[in-house]
Amino acid sequence: SGSMPLALALDFNIPLITTYKAKGMLPEDHPLCLGGAGLSPLADRHLLPLLSRSDLIVLAGYDPIEMRIGWRNPWAIDAKVIEFSAAPNVHYMHQSTLAFVSHIGAGLTALRDGLKPRTNWPNGEPSSVRNALKKAFRADETWGPAAVVDTVRRVLPRNGVATADSGAHRILLSQVWECYEARGLLQSTGLCTMGCALPLAMGYKIAAPDRPVVAFTGDGGLEMILGELATLRDLKLGLAIVVFVDESLALIELKQRNSGLANVGVDFGGTDFPALARALGGFGATASSRETLADELEAALGRPEFSLIACPIGARAYDGRF
Repeated sequence: SGSMPLALALDFNIPLITTYKAKGMLPEDHPLCLGGAGLSPLADRHLLPLLSRSDLIVLAGYDPIEMRIGWRNPWAIDAKVIEFSAAPNVHYMHQSTLAFVSHIGAGLTALRDGLKPRTNWPNGEPSSVRNALKKAFRADETWGPAAVVDTVRRVLPRNGVATADSGAHRILLSQVWECYEARGLLQSTGLCTMGCALPLAMGYKIAAPDRPVVAFTGDGGLEMILGELATLRDLKLGLAIVVFVDESLALIELKQRNSGLANVGVDFGGTDFPALARALGGFGATASSRETLADELEAALGRPEFSLIACPIGARAYDGRF
C-alpha cells in the first residue's frame, strides 16, 4: 500500500503534502512534493491556503495526532474531502465528505479505477508554494541551525538515515532536511519525547549496519540521556551525533518569551560534550563552521566507534525561523 499514494500523485500530477513522519514517501526533491507538515506555523501559512484552493483533497492514512493546532478543521465545511484510514475518525480534528475505513492502498486503488489523468492546477500554484517554502526556510546562512542541517545533508549520502530529537531544532530540521525515502528521517510523534534521537539512531544502526546514520539532538535532550553513550560504546556502533549547542531549552524559552512570561527553568550551563564523548569511548569534536562540520562528519562516517560533533549556534538562534 505504501506505493499507491505515490502512484496516484505521479499519475494524476497531484501535489503531495506529508506529515513530518511521512517525509520521503515521495523523494523531497521531486517537484510534486511539498514537504512534511504539522510542526511549523510558518509552513502552515503556505500550505493551508493551497488546501483551500483545492477542488478535492485525498487523505491517505492521515493521522492528525502529529499535527499542531493549526490543522484543526483545516478546510472549509463544504470542501470535497475523501478519507481512507485504518480506524474510524473519532478524533474530530477534521471531517471529510466521504470516509472509508479500509486498507489504504486498496482504497486508493478503488478510487482511481476508471479515472483518466487530466490537467490540474493550470496556474502552477503548487510550484509557487514549493518555491515559497524554499525561500521561507532558507539554509544558505553562513552558520546557525539551518546551516548545520544543510551541511549534514550535503555530506550524508542519499541513502543516509537521520533521527531528530524533540525541541526547536526538529521543527526547523523537518522543513530544511530533504528525505529521499520513507523513514529516512525518524522522530517522535505527538508525545514529543525528549532524548529519543540517540536510541532511534542506535536501533536503526543495529538493524542496518551498512547504512550511514546521524542523530540530531539539542544539548538539553542529550543531557537527559547521557547514559546512552555508554550503551552506544558497548554496542560498538559507528554513528554520528550532531548536537545543537545553545545552553537552553530553546523551544520552551521561545514560548515563554512570546507569551510574556518570565524566563524560568530553561537555561543551563555548558557541557564539554567532546570531552564527554572521549571519556565514554567515542570521538568528540566541536564545529563552528560549515567547513569544519563537513570535515568532521566525513571522518565520523568512516569510524568504527561513535562520533559526537558539538555545534555551538548561540542563544535565540531559532527566532523567526519556524
